[in-house]
Amino acid sequence: MVFFDVIFPLNIGPLTYKGPAGYPGPIMPGMLVRAEIKGTMQYGVIRGRAVHIPKGSVKEIHAVLQDRPIFPSPIMNLMQWMSDYYLVSEGLVLKSVLPKDVFKATKSRERVFRSARSLASSVADLSTDPDVVSAIRETISRKEYKTYLLHVPSFMHELSYLSPIIRKARNCIILVPEVSHIEEVSPYLHELVGQRLTILHGRLPRRQRNNAFHRIISGDSDIVLGTRLAILAPLNSPSLIAVLQEHNRSYKNLEGLRYHARDIAVMRGYMEKSTVLLSSPCPSLESFHNSTIGKYSFLTHDNTGQRPRIEVINMKVAKKITTHLSKRALDATASCIKNKGNALLLVNRKGYSILQCADCNFIESCPECRIPLVYHKNKGILKCHYCGHTDNSTDICRRCGSSRFDMIGAGTQRIAAELEQHLHVKPLLFDKDVLNEGPDHGDLQHITLGEETVVGTKVITKRLPKSESFNLCIFLNPDMQLHLPDFRSAELLFQEIVSTSECVKDGGLILIQTRMPEHHVFRYVRTYNLNDFYKEELSVRKSLAYPPLSRMVLFTITAKGEIEEMLAKALTDTGGVVEVIGPVRTSGKSQDQWKLLLKSSSKEYLHRYARSVLQSLEKRKGFRIVADVDPISI
Repeated sequence: MVFFDVIFPLNIGPLTYKGPAGYPGPIMPGMLVRAEIKGTMQYGVIRGRAVHIPKGSVKEIHAVLQDRPIFPSPIMNLMQWMSDYYLVSEGLVLKSVLPKDVFKATKSRERVFRSARSLASSVADLSTDPDVVSAIRETISRKEYKTYLLHVPSFMHELSYLSPIIRKARNCIILVPEVSHIEEVSPYLHELVGQRLTILHGRLPRRQRNNAFHRIISGDSDIVLGTRLAILAPLNSPSLIAVLQEHNRSYKNLEGLRYHARDIAVMRGYMEKSTVLLSSPCPSLESFHNSTIGKYSFLTHDNTGQRPRIEVINMKVAKKITTHLSKRALDATASCIKNKGNALLLVNRKGYSILQCADCNFIESCPECRIPLVYHKNKGILKCHYCGHTDNSTDICRRCGSSRFDMIGAGTQRIAAELEQHLHVKPLLFDKDVLNEGPDHGDLQHITLGEETVVGTKVITKRLPKSESFNLCIFLNPDMQLHLPDFRSAELLFQEIVSTSECVKDGGLILIQTRMPEHHVFRYVRTYNLNDFYKEELSVRKSLAYPPLSRMVLFTITAKGEIEEMLAKALTDTGGVVEVIGPVRTSGKSQDQWKLLLKSSSKEYLHRYARSVLQSLEKRKGFRIVADVDPISI
């Protein structure tokens, strides 16, 4: 009798079953099966032959559903690695990979691509370095693992390098950060490779997502374009894995299995001897560091073209029209409107402002999150931008009864109102609240085609096509990003400015208002000096022992009552290798939450220590602990 370990898309480890009696063919890892768990039939995947057979009676696999694996052996090995690295069960990894109904028989249909503005002319106008293309093609032809980090001026340049490579390549996975990128890119790629292309992302309707899996498994499609989910597409022996905009934080999954698709791409390439191409106008500091120590091969585009000019406005000495608008920024906006151009003003806050009592300084706070509520003037409400809690605004201070309030700070609504007052234009508002209310996407096309002044948060830069839409862009309060308690804040701001420059016409103008003009972000970004910025940023990270010079695991713990004594028992001697920060109590709706951060320069020791903490705590009643390995924010 042969026994097999089976993985189910549940948050549990592998379970052992007898092989099905009378099954005529071989049973291989990655094959779909059906077996009983606690009286119910569940679909699962064969992990391999069981090494340890449990005592007592062992249930039998009810049925083998296909005569060949749905997942090749390298994918099974990758899922096992992910389970070990991200400190989760293999079942949770499988659950993150498979759509719920992929086991049901679905007729594979040809993918119909909606018509969209073609990128062909924009990409064709861009030059590429033939030596870069040749180097990548040669590595693909040799079927050997190598990771390239390609630094290019724009997203369009990323496509210009990718196009000649995928025309002749087979079995390719192409990752983009957002669904909006897929909508922009898929018609262009379809022109290049036809029905070989399949789209895969989490927002696909269930039927289309199932069809995509079946097209990949059957071999009808050998080029997969998708968001982070696509990195685990069941594609046999990928020759190329391309990660566009590799710096983008959307590649990190923030729920369930907290994996980073860029890192999985590199590991999958290593396991399957694939060529991995990471590309970006502003690479992540982790990837830049890996290129400096020889893990990645650094490639760059010789950029001789014109880019938007960046000017930094020192708000400590600049003339101001309002507290939040310098005369330089307002004059530039007026000039842009006069010349029938498009202007974009970026603000780091939705709503109007924060209301503070002028007599007792009281500020209404969220009862759940304990952070200030933001006044939304258009709806007459106070809103928490973390949990969504809302209260009606009031004319009377709840603490002292005063009717005098000061407006603290400025959100999109206040900036729009000030522009309307001083320039007599009605700007288009675009932030996440507007987006959630179902904005007309025609407004976005209107921005790219006609005259418009837009006030928005950075969400607009994710929704706009990566084309030169604006003549002027103004960052009104970027200092807010630098004041966040995040060691990556400078890197994120640098990336945001460089990424936004892609939405500004060549020769256009970017204005940055700041009270910290001496900060190294502003010193280097005005000339797009990526190398020197990253060298200085790496020096800062090294002095504080932060990634990429160390590794981190962040635990989020949810429980009732105090847990400090319980944690003290779980946090045994670190041997001086692991630094423990916390626990720090945070807000929670029904239960208290704590954050506990582990940091170490030794990846192996950190994982062993984190695993011991998990094993000590995860089975306690009324106690929930979630591990985030390599967190992107703390």
